[in-house]
Amino acid sequence: MSLEKIQKKKSRIMEAALQVFVKKGYSDTRMDDIVKTSGMSKGALYYHYNSKKDLFLELIDHWETHTFPDFYNKSNSERSASNTLRGFALEIAEIFENRKYVFLAEIEFWALANRDDDVRLKSRQLYEKILTLFEKVLNKGVRDGEFSCLNTKMSAFIIMTGLQGINWFSIFSNTDFSAREYLVEVMDFMIRGFNQYPKLN
Repeated sequence: MSLEKIQKKKSRIMEAALQVFVKKGYSDTRMDDIVKTSGMSKGALYYHYNSKKDLFLELIDHWETHTFPDFYNKSNSERSASNTLRGFALEIAEIFENRKYVFLAEIEFWALANRDDDVRLKSRQLYEKILTLFEKVLNKGVRDGEFSCLNTKMSAFIIMTGLQGINWFSIFSNTDFSAREYLVEVMDFMIRGFNQYPKLN
């Protein structure tokens, strides 16, 4: 079997697992549930994954690369740092509107990370990668004179946690404003703060 076919099968399993874990939670999910949702045989599932936990750990990587395929390409030298950050917010809004279950999966990652060291480590590695990306964009903004001198590590964390407010919309309905409106406003709010951050003497 070619590498491309293997990757397609694994991606099919991952998408099925993502939906099942969101619907039933990690504890109540059985491998048979994933078999049924994926339409693949149990043998095919166990060929690639020895256990539910093995599958879940790989699902964290899948969640990142398949949910945000263009996320890491936004940091190019031709766009201002502000527009790059706004692009992140709009991309997350687009994903939310088309695949809301993706953010419910993130909540499931958090819940299990609180109880399992392997999941905590895997999740931390994912978020550190995202934080590094935000920090690079912020450093570019400082170099270009777009942002004031700021603590880019802390500011990257502020961006990440601000955008994660989208998870609230995944669970609760809101009639005062949409998830997209929230993401656009919170990103603009942060950008204004980066522009006005007190300069170092």
